[in-house]
Amino acid sequence: MEVRRRTFDSLGNELKCIDKTSFQAGMVKWLDERLNVSALMASLFAHPVPKRSNFLDYLGFATLFIFVSQAVTGILLAMVYKPSATDAYASIQALQASPVGNYVRSIHSWNANFMVILVVVHLLRVFYEGAYKRPRELTWVMGGVLFIGTLGSSFTGYLLPWDQEGYWATTVGSSMAGYVPGIGNFLVNVLRGGAQVTGTTLTRFYSGHMLVLPAIILLAFMPHFFFVLRQGMASTDELAKAQHRGEDISRKSSPFWPNVAFKMILLVFVVFIATWVLAGIYPKGLGAPADALNKMGYIPEPAWYFFGVYQFLKYFPGQLDVLGIVVIPIIFFAVFFALPWIDRNKSRNPRKRPFALGSAAFLVVGMIFLTYEGMSSVPTVLAAGVVDHPSYKKDVQPILKSKCVQCHVDMATYAKTLERVSAGKPEDSMLIKRINGSVEPVMPVLEPLSKDQIQTITNWVKDGAKKN
Repeated sequence: MEVRRRTFDSLGNELKCIDKTSFQAGMVKWLDERLNVSALMASLFAHPVPKRSNFLDYLGFATLFIFVSQAVTGILLAMVYKPSATDAYASIQALQASPVGNYVRSIHSWNANFMVILVVVHLLRVFYEGAYKRPRELTWVMGGVLFIGTLGSSFTGYLLPWDQEGYWATTVGSSMAGYVPGIGNFLVNVLRGGAQVTGTTLTRFYSGHMLVLPAIILLAFMPHFFFVLRQGMASTDELAKAQHRGEDISRKSSPFWPNVAFKMILLVFVVFIATWVLAGIYPKGLGAPADALNKMGYIPEPAWYFFGVYQFLKYFPGQLDVLGIVVIPIIFFAVFFALPWIDRNKSRNPRKRPFALGSAAFLVVGMIFLTYEGMSSVPTVLAAGVVDHPSYKKDVQPILKSKCVQCHVDMATYAKTLERVSAGKPEDSMLIKRINGSVEPVMPVLEPLSKDQIQTITNWVKDGAKKN
């Protein structure tokens, strides 16, 4: 009896296992018939990849990881943050007071920097490989939308702490929309919710940062990812053609799983460790509270990834500012999005595309140079007191750069400043009349110069307005 009972028990267990296995197999088959899961998994894990593949091929996946990390840390920060002009700064202070809150905010800040870098390098990599060409035109276009969405997220997030840095960077950045002919004032009012940066601006930027821009990024990413799945990576095209011809590709390819997947995971792990370590060593600080009157004389400057644009605009003074702020950017993005159709060269080989790569190299080197120049041109903190016989470079130019060039970019140069003065005659100089209030409106509009600063510039004009 005992032996027979054990036999029946064993048989029952086997039948249960068979039923369980059959049920699982049935569920997999049911899902596969409706969602084509097997084809999706094959496209993700079973496709061959060239052995020459490297980490640069998977920058897009690393960017996705950073975006997910941004979403998670952003949600955590939103639990404490209060998007109003009266409470925003205090809520960030509360985050700073907590070691965990401060660390999460620092990770969010470093992730923003990494995401900009990864998106730009990924786009350059795609361009170098010629992966924007047919049949991947729409993949490139969606990548461009992701690029703009990333920059927009960085720009809108800058204001949220409601400190001097974010306030004045937003004031300067949003004012550029005013240069668009015909609708400039309308665009500024849409961005700011009024003529000036106020609590309404903060609310709008918070909505854009938390809702609108993430939605745009997701809506662009989904077709972007779908195109990559359907078309494969450009680096696999030659393998696919050889395989279609019936050639043996085993010697020049590796399976994506696990060989290449390991490289991808390793890259994500390195990016993950880098952001977390940097957030611990260099935590995100918090400046003084936003002050529309700028009583402390804060010198506005953009985020580092906008310094190149900031410097570029200095070369378009006076009536040429529309060219630098509106016309050239429109032309750039029009060419950028139309590139797959403009570039008629069918070859993707970098050696056979000297003009395209040369043009891109010129733009990249130029932007690096402009970024360096922009960072180097940030004026230092001004010394207090009147200078009896001031030097232009040491005493006058720093005042002009800190107070005037945010709206009058041409005043960063001596030649354009000299056009506004009558050497030796302060009373006849329009610059002096503007800054001392004898001619309206008083400049700068937001905060007049101090009496010491006005007198220092007046003394410089009285001495002959020399470039010394």
